[in-house]
Amino acid sequence: MPDISVEEAVKQNCQAVLIGDLMRIMADLTPEALGALMANAGGGMGAMPALTSFDVQSHDVAGDDHVFKIQFKGDQDFLAVATWKDVDGAWKITNLAMEQ
Repeated sequence: MPDISVEEAVKQNCQAVLIGDLMRIMADLTPEALGALMANAGGGMGAMPALTSFDVQSHDVAGDDHVFKIQFKGDQDFLAVATWKDVDGAWKITNLAMEQ
């Protein structure tokens, strides 16, 4: 079982997104989630947008999956739909989709 709650893991990840801490962001992604992110970005990640805030809009639980909808605001606003799961004792993003 992870040392922190899934909500705290999400908050820490979102803070990493705001400051552009790519190492932290990547550490939270499973290979499958990274593949989904790359597919959403059209094969290339491009420059990270300058973000100023985030708002967790919902948290749904389906079995072992925790699905969060998070609105990011900045020079490019988007909604992230991230599925988090306990993977070997750590919270990881197992699926990720971006919506405008």
